Amino acid sequence: MSGPSDFQPTNPALKWIERRLPIMGLMHSSFVAYPTPRNLNYWWTFGAILSLMLGVQILTGVILAMHYTPHADLAFKSVELIVRDVNYGWLLRNIHACGASMFFFAVYIHMFRGLYYGSYKAPRELLWILGVIIFLLMMATAFMGYVLPWGQMSFWGATVITNLFSAVPYFGESIVTLLWGGYSVGNPTLNRFFSLHYLLPFVIAGVVVATGFCVAAWVYVEVKRRLTGWGGKAA
Repeated sequence: MSGPSDFQPTNPALKWIERRLPIMGLMHSSFVAYPTPRNLNYWWTFGAILSLMLGVQILTGVILAMHYTPHADLAFKSVELIVRDVNYGWLLRNIHACGASMFFFAVYIHMFRGLYYGSYKAPRELLWILGVIIFLLMMATAFMGYVLPWGQMSFWGATVITNLFSAVPYFGESIVTLLWGGYSVGNPTLNRFFSLHYLLPFVIAGVVVATGFCVAAWVYVEVKRRLTGWGGKAA
């Protein structure tokens, strides 16, 4: 594994900045002298790939939301407007839609890597739990995004999937009514799904940041253990 960063700027101005805001040392330790095992391979790149893809999805989604109309009578027309009249709207929509599929493809590879190498085992169970939370949030976000064009597939998909919650004992009917915003799928349902579809990617980003902090903490623990013999394996 690589050792800790020994970055020392030579320029007097950079030295002055580094003493007061050690941002260059942080970047050097994170991207140049970052401790990595010798058996590191491309399977471990999918976490960073997924972070990049999440950023692309959020960026294209925010732009699409500027032109989308969350109304049962206007949603489908607004999607047509995006594709036909908005500059590069067809490209943004296809990047967003196809990017979601590629997002899940990369997630499945990332999950397979975790299963294959035993990344879910002690003492890193919390990382796996956070990953499962991200996956569940992704499925909810993707489903709500599928409903937004408000075509026949969207309408009946929303009807079938939301009706599954009616199987929950005692509270099922109340949950379905809450999701629908009434007693059938309609305009309130579309508004709810649009607002949640816009919100959840930022929640996902927050959980991703928490996962990154967990990874960084374990890197710190592992480096300290290897260099000083401190600590030991968790039970």
